[in-house]
Amino acid sequence: MTEAVSEQDGPRPARRARVLVVDDTADVRFFLVALLRDDYEVEAAESGEEGLQVALSERRPEIILLDVMMPGMDGYEVMRRLARDSRTVDIPVIFLTALSSVEEEQFGLDLGATDYITKPISPPVLLARVRLHLERSANAKRLKTLSEQLSRYLAPQVYQSLFDGSRQAEIQTQRKRLTVFFSDIKNFTASTAQWQPEEVTFLLNSYFEEMSQIAAEYGATLDKFIGDAIVIFFGDPHTLGPRQDAVQCVKMAVAMQQRMAELRQRWKAMGIPKAFEIRIGINSGFCDVGNFGSNLRMDYTIIGREVNLAARLEQAAEPGGILISRDTHDLVQGDIEVEEREPVIAKGFSEPITVYAVRKTPAPSAAAGVIQCDRPGLRLELDPGRLTPAQRADAAAELRRALDSLEPAPQAGASAAAPASVPAPGADAGTQASRLAAVQAADMAGAGDETLPDSIAGINLTVGLSRAMNMKGFYISMLRRFMDGRADTPVRIREALAAGDLKAAELLSHSLRGVSAQIGATQLPQDAEALEQALRDSAPREGIDELLLRMEDSLGELMEALRSALPPPDPVKSP
Repeated sequence: MTEAVSEQDGPRPARRARVLVVDDTADVRFFLVALLRDDYEVEAAESGEEGLQVALSERRPEIILLDVMMPGMDGYEVMRRLARDSRTVDIPVIFLTALSSVEEEQFGLDLGATDYITKPISPPVLLARVRLHLERSANAKRLKTLSEQLSRYLAPQVYQSLFDGSRQAEIQTQRKRLTVFFSDIKNFTASTAQWQPEEVTFLLNSYFEEMSQIAAEYGATLDKFIGDAIVIFFGDPHTLGPRQDAVQCVKMAVAMQQRMAELRQRWKAMGIPKAFEIRIGINSGFCDVGNFGSNLRMDYTIIGREVNLAARLEQAAEPGGILISRDTHDLVQGDIEVEEREPVIAKGFSEPITVYAVRKTPAPSAAAGVIQCDRPGLRLELDPGRLTPAQRADAAAELRRALDSLEPAPQAGASAAAPASVPAPGADAGTQASRLAAVQAADMAGAGDETLPDSIAGINLTVGLSRAMNMKGFYISMLRRFMDGRADTPVRIREALAAGDLKAAELLSHSLRGVSAQIGATQLPQDAEALEQALRDSAPREGIDELLLRMEDSLGELMEALRSALPPPDPVKSP
């Protein structure tokens, strides 16, 4: 059962961080929720399966406190699944466990846990680490957001090389053999002179978005946008070799012309009658590439004669056409079909330039796997091959919402009850939250008038009280919960042993050890740990029975001491 804990009444200046507590022991959940709820929005789950479900829900936690030893899916398996899922991989996880060996701690950290706290839990340490890891996580998210925003101003390859350290942000250039691409939209400025700025912006941005995606698919370095023109090159910072760079560039240009045909259809359907066409020029040769500018402001770009020639070829190309130079033709010959054209007289070049036109490839009506539909009230184009896994998940969610909107509206008078799989607002979760908050408040209020004895046999009250933040009422409520919920542990262990379930018996011993240590018990945690270790090692049954009897005696003595020291609670104040 997942327990959602409501916030205190009254307005909050800002949303509080969400903390998920996953522990199969009710006393530990009670303790952690009571400890955290004043500062955080806390949700508690009693099993690994439920904890994972909450972590993957829309109300995703910002930090998870995760018990290791739980029946069914243990904390290690939960951690593995969190680390494999892109939605949860960045959530900090603090393991909470009575397992204190260095090997266990290293194993948890190797799985991806952020921290490791051993039971019994020190409240100041827990609160400090939760606060620390929430701050670190928030800072990491801010840096990630900032880096993602900055990446939009850089070519992906340049961004990656800067962040992985293979390139430094310093004034430095080198001479490399590149293939350079120029394109622009024919007569775009004149055709849009009477348009509103918002219309021009929309058209250009939709065009740049499509062309940029294609450039990324072919591994291009997108240099810059100049008005409606695009400058791209292949060969730096990553290269497939001069020949393959040139082939990729020309194939990219063909794909862009085909995508432009699709864009024209889309714009026409939106009421834009002008049939815009792009011209493309491509040239290959040695260029200077690198960071140009100053230490205050630099630009990663290319300069040189070959760059200028690519720009001149773009100006000489026919609308909808692709012109390539002889150097590029020599590199792509055999891979790309071309037609030789009349030499071009280019400004700044003394000799006519030999050029070739790339033969047009008819654009398919729909590529394999592409779903297209265009009818009144429904326009859909879905190309799964162009989507990243995260984009596919978003697209699936959008399509599900679209399908839901097509469901017929409920008839008048029909039941408006929420489906069984979706709790109605204010039901289950809200009821659980109110119930849990009421129980905790009543527990501590009921203990508020009691006096903590000077001593209780089998308990170090100084240690136990410190683990309850020195709140006597809260500590007394923890002692009472221990009395009410732990007396039958030996019986349950014997039942597990009779069924041959050593793991269940081990978990029961482990849970008793952690909870008894949390309240400051002295002998019982040691006896429970000895039994737990014997069960983990599959020791002979005679030895296990002997250790179980010893633990049972310690538990019985502790229960008797608690009953003598703490009178029965006032029934009027009991929840």
